[in-house]
Amino acid sequence: MKKSLLVLAAGAFISQTTEYLPIGLLKHIATQLSLPASQVGLLITIYAWVITLSVIPMTLLTRSYDRKQLFTFLLGLIALCNGLVMLTDNFALLVLLRIVAALGHGVFWANIASYAISIAKNMSASRATAIVFSGISLSVVLGVPLSTALGNHYGWQNGFGMFGLLSLIIMCFAITWLPHVQAKPMQTEARGRRNIALSVPLCLVIGITLLLITAHFSSYTYVTAFLQNIPAVDADRLTLLMFVFGLGGASGTLLASCFVWKPAMLTLVGGTIIMLGQCLLLAGISGPLTAGGVLFIWGAAISLVIVGLQSWVIETSPGMAELASALYVMAFNVGIGAGAATGGVLIGVGDNSRLYLFSAVACGAALVLAIVAIATVDKWRAPQSSR
Repeated sequence: MKKSLLVLAAGAFISQTTEYLPIGLLKHIATQLSLPASQVGLLITIYAWVITLSVIPMTLLTRSYDRKQLFTFLLGLIALCNGLVMLTDNFALLVLLRIVAALGHGVFWANIASYAISIAKNMSASRATAIVFSGISLSVVLGVPLSTALGNHYGWQNGFGMFGLLSLIIMCFAITWLPHVQAKPMQTEARGRRNIALSVPLCLVIGITLLLITAHFSSYTYVTAFLQNIPAVDADRLTLLMFVFGLGGASGTLLASCFVWKPAMLTLVGGTIIMLGQCLLLAGISGPLTAGGVLFIWGAAISLVIVGLQSWVIETSPGMAELASALYVMAFNVGIGAGAATGGVLIGVGDNSRLYLFSAVACGAALVLAIVAIATVDKWRAPQSSR
C-alpha cells in the first residue's frame, strides 16, 4: 500500500511539475524565442483551458479502464510530450505538445484521489489524499526550482527533457507496484446525474476553487518576473526563493496529513494566509529575506487549500467521487487559466500593485463564499436525508 501511494505521489509530482514548467523557465523561453513574458504565459493558460474543456468527457471516456493501466499510460504520455520538447524551438509546436499533455492531465487528477482512497482502505480519506498530494508540494519544492536552475545553466529545453525522463522512470515503478483496481460503476440514472450537478455544497466548493485558484495563479504564474525586480535577487537567489516557496508547500502538506482538520477548515486557513501574503506583496518587499518569508507562508497556504478543496469535493459527493473530482479539476484549471491571463494583463502595470490587489480581493471573495458554504451545508443535508 505504501509503495503504491508513493508511486502515485511521484506521478503527481511529475504531472504537476509538467503543468508548472513554463513558470520556472518563463524568462529563458521568452529570451530564446524572442517573445514577451505575457505570450509565454499562454503556455500555462492554454494548458489549463484544454484541461477545462476535456476533463469531463475524457473522464467519462476512461471511467471503465483499469486504474493501473490508465495511470501507466498517462505517465508515458507525459514522458513523450516533455521529451519531444527537446527537439523543437518553435512556439507553435511547443503549444501543440502542451495541448496533448493537457488532454491526459485532467484524467490523471480526476482519478488520483479516488484511486488512492481505494488503495488505502484502512487510512482516512484526508490522509491518503494528503500523502498523494504531497507530490504537488514536491513539484514546487524541487520541480519548479530545479527547472529554473536547469534553465539557468543548460537551457529550458533540457528542463522539459529531464522531467520526461523522470516520468519514464516513474512509469516503470507504476508497472511494478500499482495494484489493479477496476473503477466502480458510476450512477447513470438521470436523477443521479441531476443530484451531482445541482448539489448545493458541491457547487459552492467549485465556486470557492475557482476564486482561490484564480487569485493564486494571477500572482504565482509571474512570480519569477517580479522577484527579479527585487534588489539583490540574482539568478541563484531566484532559484533559492523558488525552493523556499516549495519548502513552505511541503510544510503545508505535512500539516494537512498530521492534523485531522476538516476540509473546510483547511481551505479557510489556507485562503486566509494567501490573502495575507498578497497584502504583504502589495505593501512592498524590500529584499530577499522578506521575499523568502512571504513565499514560505504562501507556499504552505496553497498546499492547505489544495488538500482541503479536493477532500471537500469528495466529502460533498461520496457516491460520485470521480465525476465530482472532474468538476473540481475543471474549476481548478479555469482558475489557473484565468489567473495566468489576468496576471498577464496586470503584470508590469505600474508597480504591480493592481495584480496583488486583484489577488487579495479574489481571496476575500472566496473566503466569504466558504463561510456561506459551511453555514449552508447542514441546512442542505437535512432535507436531503429525510427523502
